[in-house]
Amino acid sequence: MVNKVSEPKCIIISAGKFTPLDIKKNEDDFVIACDAGFMYAQQLGILPDLIVGDFDSAAEADPAVLRGIREIAEHDPDRIVKLDVRKDDTDTIKAVKIGLSKGYQKFYLYGALGGRRFDHSFANIQTLTFIKHNGGRGYIFDQDRMIMIAENETIRFNRGNTGYLSVFSLTEMSRGVTLKGLMYTLEDGELTSDFPLGVSNEFIIDEEAEVTVTDGTLLIITEFV
Repeated sequence: MVNKVSEPKCIIISAGKFTPLDIKKNEDDFVIACDAGFMYAQQLGILPDLIVGDFDSAAEADPAVLRGIREIAEHDPDRIVKLDVRKDDTDTIKAVKIGLSKGYQKFYLYGALGGRRFDHSFANIQTLTFIKHNGGRGYIFDQDRMIMIAENETIRFNRGNTGYLSVFSLTEMSRGVTLKGLMYTLEDGELTSDFPLGVSNEFIIDEEAEVTVTDGTLLIITEFV
């Protein structure tokens, strides 16, 4: 995994495809379930600190989920943030804004990929950039997968990882791209948004991998095996 400083985090459980994972919640962490993400939280035995959404996907997922949200709204209304169906913010980015307003700078997103709507997966990848541009660090987790953003910085990964690491430029051009400790290395190179040169690199198990970009925004996708 990537080296991450231990600090309180905002855990967001969204309503995309969800594989039950061991979500470690520390005492100072803050958990937000987005719409039908409440169902996933229930599966893990987690009572979210907040439940955010217009609750359209909750109604589609299971009527019992919507009933559970309504019961919480009746007995603990401060735990519910009801959004209009017609809105600019997705449920997930609204949850991020709430987390930022509470001072959290590290965000773990679950259930943010897959599902029946690819557009929401892409929106959640853009949300990682929103987090970065607002002083935070965001990570999307799925089974054996992690997605993050690097912008004008170096990201280091611990030794012992196996699997794939792909790097894509989200800006028209990313300069000063250096890849170390991987099967395919690069020194002070350039990646563009219209050619996937950085796809399907591989970890070397006894190497500490590094991804550096000095000018630009990179999307980093890891697939651990």
